[in-house]
Amino acid sequence: MRSAREQFDEIDTDHNGYISPDELKTYLMQNPKVSEANAKATIQYADENSDGRISFEEFSDLIR
Repeated sequence: MRSAREQFDEIDTDHNGYISPDELKTYLMQNPKVSEANAKATIQYADENSDGRISFEEFSDLIR
C-alpha cells in the first residue's frame, strides 16, 4: 500500500506542494464510477480552509 505522501505526489502533477481542484478532479475521474458532481463535492469537502487548493494535511485528513 502506498503512503499518503506518495498518493499526494501522484495527484500533485505540477509538484507545487498543493493539489488543485483540476488535479484532484482529473485523478478522481480516472475511475469511471466517479461523476463530475462527486469529484466537485470531494474537492469542496477536502479544502477545509477554502483557499481553493488542497494541502498535504487536508489530503491526509481526507484519506483517513
